[in-house]
This record gives sequence, C-alpha cells and structure tokens, in this order.
Amino acid sequence: MPATINNVRMAAAHEGTAELIVSVRYESGGITDVPLDRHACEALLVACEVDEPDQLIGKSWAKVRDALSVSFNRYK
Repeated sequence: MPATINNVRMAAAHEGTAELIVSVRYESGGITDVPLDRHACEALLVACEVDEPDQLIGKSWAKVRDALSVSFNRYK
C-alpha cells in the first residue's frame, strides 16, 4: 500500500495565518506531518475532488507532493 494521508488538522502558522497539517503514513508505518499553506491546501482539495479536509484521509501522498509543487511554482 503506498503512502497515504492518515490525518488532517488545522494549525496556526507564521503571523497567525492558518495552515493544514497533513499526516502521511508510509508503508513502513512511519508518519510524517506536512504543513500546507492556503495555496497548497486549495490545490490538494481540487486534485482529490473533495470539499472538506477530512475527506482527504486515505488519499495518496502523491497528491500532497503535487499540491506542494503547485504552491511553490506560483512564484515563478
């Protein structure tokens, strides 16, 4: 089973802006928390075709990776 989103939660980021913390569980059982800014969060919701962050649970890590790229590439 590939790495998947295991949990999501909101957190306060720099200067009080909100971010989504996505926990990714790997095949080995390890878990990593990945913070997503607003742009990455929006890209992830669209890519996964969901409306609510809780609906992301079980989705592929590849979607998280791609959303991070979308957020980063907005500066180019």
